[in-house]
Amino acid sequence: MLLNAMYNSIVLYLLVIIADIESMTEVLRPRGVSLDKKIFYDANKDFQCLDGSASVPFMLVNDDYCDCDDGSDEPGTNACPNGHFYCSNLGYIERIVPSSRVNDGICDCCDASDEYNSSAKCPNNCLQMGEQLRQEREQHLILLKEGNAIREKYVEESKQTKENSKHELEELNRQKLQLEEEKNAKEAIKRDAEDREKAALDVYKEAEDKIKKEKEEEDLKRQQEDEIRFAEQAFKEMDLNKDNILSYTEVQQFIKFDKDGDGTVSDDEAKVLKEEMGLEEFIESGWVIMKPFYMKDKTLQDFQTQEQSVPSESESVPIPPIDTNTETEHESETPDETEPTTEEDEDEDEGPPPFFPPKDAEPEASTTEAGTEYDDETKRLIENAKQARDEYSEVEGKFLDIQNKIREIEVLFETDFGPNDEFMALKNQCFELTDLEYTYKFCPFDSASQRPKNGGTETSLGRWGKWIGDDNNKYRKMLFEGGAQCWNGPVRTVTVNLSCGTSNEVIASSEPSRCEYAFEFKTPAVCWTQQHSDDERHVHSEL
Repeated sequence: MLLNAMYNSIVLYLLVIIADIESMTEVLRPRGVSLDKKIFYDANKDFQCLDGSASVPFMLVNDDYCDCDDGSDEPGTNACPNGHFYCSNLGYIERIVPSSRVNDGICDCCDASDEYNSSAKCPNNCLQMGEQLRQEREQHLILLKEGNAIREKYVEESKQTKENSKHELEELNRQKLQLEEEKNAKEAIKRDAEDREKAALDVYKEAEDKIKKEKEEEDLKRQQEDEIRFAEQAFKEMDLNKDNILSYTEVQQFIKFDKDGDGTVSDDEAKVLKEEMGLEEFIESGWVIMKPFYMKDKTLQDFQTQEQSVPSESESVPIPPIDTNTETEHESETPDETEPTTEEDEDEDEGPPPFFPPKDAEPEASTTEAGTEYDDETKRLIENAKQARDEYSEVEGKFLDIQNKIREIEVLFETDFGPNDEFMALKNQCFELTDLEYTYKFCPFDSASQRPKNGGTETSLGRWGKWIGDDNNKYRKMLFEGGAQCWNGPVRTVTVNLSCGTSNEVIASSEPSRCEYAFEFKTPAVCWTQQHSDDERHVHSEL
């Protein structure tokens, strides 16, 4: 309170001094000329137009006739359309208005100096307006002081945060070196264990591949034999006169070769092969051509004979099923204990769909894919490799976690949090504003978004980009860019205008242009006390 009383006394004292100074300086310069330009208006010299366009006797200044191209010879009249008139506005804020407004009957200057020769009755209310401005500035000063006190706390907190982060970074880098050495050692152990495991498994794989290849060759051979047998049986069936020669006239007796469906087999339809051929030629080339027509009313079961129903030697030993769910049951079962399964049993046994393990699941450690059980040494190598992988994964996970933490701290040090890191207090916080339609979310140094008030998908308005304030103070505006693209439009962006306040809050949102949003955000982080003195300096420059 004492400081406020002193401040009020000083302001009143200064206003009195200003009035005295003005009364002394008023006659020393032409009407409408500011003090900073008084030097150009010397009554003892000809007046040189400020743009250098002409030089006129000083007596022609303010003679209500425009002699200079820039209108500088008529600062106190409305003779020049491009001239400028200076309002001293003692007790309030000085002002410069176009000289065309001088004596136009409208009060532009609070001291009524622009209407010195008009019928307008303009009161000099600069002192009243100055008092009102002083009260407003006093309230603003209180806000600045309160906000700056919070800002200073932010600065101290940021210093402590950076100091703690510095120590944490040193410790994390130390742990990273240790974990990197441990990771490299575990990786070498894993690589060696996997090489041993692979060598052991390759033995089984090669053996199984060999068996598989032999089986495929046997199957192919059996299929070829079956195909020859099918061809022989078809030949015998169609060779009606049993002369071991199949002619097209014999083929005509089988209606299945009637392609056009007219009820008869024509010569052309019967001649899908040569006019006649023997059994060997039929097997080699004719059967392939005739098979699709011949099989129209046949199934493979029609070719089965009593001789074929007897399983061959390779088919006599059933392949044991591979049970991935339990190991003991698979090992205890023998081919003799396996009972045949009927279709009814299959229907009754239908349960939940089979389980498919994830791609990275460990392979079965006791048997091969074909069900062959590994020997004890191979099982030991598989288990060792699995353990080595698990240990390596654990250390690698810790290493990656530390790397991420180090990067987070590095980003903290790289981010521009203001002149004294006062904006660091806003990091990892989010603020919301709800209007009639949307809820807007603002997370400083991270992101901005909107979502429908009544529920719906959140839309990105942008990610933290940079400070875009003016040259005097770039920390007055934030830009968030690269948001979701508008339909047939640009990507969304947000400009955040910052102003002093005793709390952090989004107070307004708008969309000045399509997909270009603007937030108004109050925060103590911009309550710089020097702003007040900068503003006061403009109350009256003549002081």
